[in-house]
Amino acid sequence: MNAPAGQTCAALRVTLVPCALAALLAGCISGAGIKPEAALIDPTSIDAGQALRDATNDAKWPAEAWWQAWQDPQLDALMTRATANSPTLDIVRSRVTAAIWQARALHADTLPEVNGGAQFERERFPRYATPAPPGGTTVWANSAALTLSYDLDLWGKNRALERGALNHVRASVADAQFAKVELEAAVARTYTGLALQYALLDLYTSINDDERRNIDIATARRRAGISGDIDAYQARTQFEAGRTDIARARQAIAVARLQLAYLVGAGPGFGDTLTRPVLPRNAAVALPSAIPAELVGHRADVVAQRWRVLEAARKADAVHADFYPNIDLVASASLASLVPFGGFFNFVNSDAVGHGVGVAASLPIFDAGRRRGNYGVATAEYDDAVLRYNDTVLAAMQGITQQVTSLQSLGAQEQTAQAAVAAAQRAYELANQGYGGGITDYLDVLVAQKVVLQQTLELAQIRGQRADAWVLLMRDLGGGADLGADDGAGVAANAGAGSGVGSVAGSVARMSASAADDAARSAARLQATAGAQDAR
Repeated sequence: MNAPAGQTCAALRVTLVPCALAALLAGCISGAGIKPEAALIDPTSIDAGQALRDATNDAKWPAEAWWQAWQDPQLDALMTRATANSPTLDIVRSRVTAAIWQARALHADTLPEVNGGAQFERERFPRYATPAPPGGTTVWANSAALTLSYDLDLWGKNRALERGALNHVRASVADAQFAKVELEAAVARTYTGLALQYALLDLYTSINDDERRNIDIATARRRAGISGDIDAYQARTQFEAGRTDIARARQAIAVARLQLAYLVGAGPGFGDTLTRPVLPRNAAVALPSAIPAELVGHRADVVAQRWRVLEAARKADAVHADFYPNIDLVASASLASLVPFGGFFNFVNSDAVGHGVGVAASLPIFDAGRRRGNYGVATAEYDDAVLRYNDTVLAAMQGITQQVTSLQSLGAQEQTAQAAVAAAQRAYELANQGYGGGITDYLDVLVAQKVVLQQTLELAQIRGQRADAWVLLMRDLGGGADLGADDGAGVAANAGAGSGVGSVAGSVARMSASAADDAARSAARLQATAGAQDAR
């Protein structure tokens, strides 16, 4: 009779335990109703526009050292020095190092933790406060203990935080590359701006020399009684105004030299050593045929934002794990002694040994909405990361299209401006010849001279704008960067081994479809989790 009763009790326990656990889990705090709302944009679905379709040809993306196409050794040296000595890049690299250490710290949370402690104390027990026999005596109170704890991480919280930290490392590496491209573009733009100011200085100097000769002609005509004082004063006015333009151009040259010195991480005196650059010509519009898809694989800021989407998804996973029970394995071993008449080494004794092994569990039942609030923040941050990624992709496409359009337009403008300069120069020569021969008035010379100045200045500025637009296009195309996502193993290994920034940067491979799929799976997982909780 007892056997069947025992079997019945055992069967009842087997049935009741899962039911009790299910009831406890059902009574846990729920994140139902909280889910992400933003969706990743598909770059391949973006209409590149007619400007890009007209410009695409059999070209490649810019090489990493795209400025070498200008064949300017001084510019090459400036780029090398800038990427090696710039304080701005050093700041960004320090953030990569901090991200690596953060990933290593979070990786430690996935492993067991062992702590040790010891206490050696000579203690006297007060007679009136402590009963005999300890009361009124002084003893050694010594102890030594080891404790072990291991979070089982049943719901993947610690693993999600670690993966999020590794994604943050990747995003930091992409940020460093983006800062490098921005610095290179800033150096190139300042360098072409310096070349433009030298070209303007030549123009102002040439015109001013003509104006000086006009003063001599006007003075001679006045002495001969052919014209009055007004021509001489007008000539003097134009000459002095030209000197002002020359001084302004020289100031712009000095400022550009100082700016270049700052960009390369050198003192102001470095700018004095720079020789005159030449404004680059023939900046061609050359683009690959698949702009949107290739853009995702090359633009460092787009890559960084995609990694931040994955980082935000992992953080949401980690916060969601707080809704479930937490179970830790704990163990301890200790030596302790506290005896009235003991010596110092009494605690090193078999009778002083203590130990314990067990499980520590916590169950979230009521927290006044704290976990739901944290999960709501995490999903909102995921939406924010997705929207920032979408905005970065659209901004990248807009920037590329804008620079291509500018280059196409400036190429046509340069041709018409060259024809206008040639015509204005001929008209100025005829006016000068006529004035010198007494056929025309000085007013004709002034008008022709002003037209030449305006047209020549316009041509120089168009050439400067064209070079600047080409630099901006190289920047918007990613500056030759080949930076993307990998499977995470390389960065994880490097972060765990404590390797430097260079090795981590080298482990970040080309952005591939797997990274996009990972982001999509993260979004789907968050949506599915929210849907399951709603159903529950």
